Parts: sequence; C-alpha cells; structure tokens
Amino acid sequence: MVSYSLLCVNFRAVANTNYHQAALTDFMLASLSFFIIRRIARSEDSLHQWIGYVTGSVIGSYLGIWLSVQIN
Repeated sequence: MVSYSLLCVNFRAVANTNYHQAALTDFMLASLSFFIIRRIARSEDSLHQWIGYVTGSVIGSYLGIWLSVQIN
C-alpha cells in the first residue's frame, strides 16, 4: 500500500515538475521495492503474499492520489 501510494505521489510530482519531491519519492520507491521483492522471494506462502501485494496496490493507488491532491 505504501509503495503504490508513493508511486502515485511520484507521478504527480513528475507531472508538476517538482524535482525534489520526485527525487525523494524515487528514492523511497526503489528502497521499498528492493525490500518487498526480497521478502516475497524468501516466502513459502507466495499466494497469500501475492494477494496482500495486489490488495495493497489497489488501496495504495487510491491513497496516493488523495495524498498527492492534499500535498499540492
């Protein structure tokens, strides 16, 4: 959920040419993606991990769009 929220905020920052916000969210996205993928790759129960990841992405999209409107 956090990862996809950051992605939405990042897209908004890029669209608004806010370089510092875009750079910060890029850094945070790269860090989160690295640790998420690393954790999923080690998991025995990949189905539940995948369901959680997909659900988080949907909720994160809504939250990220809302948050980007609130910030700007």
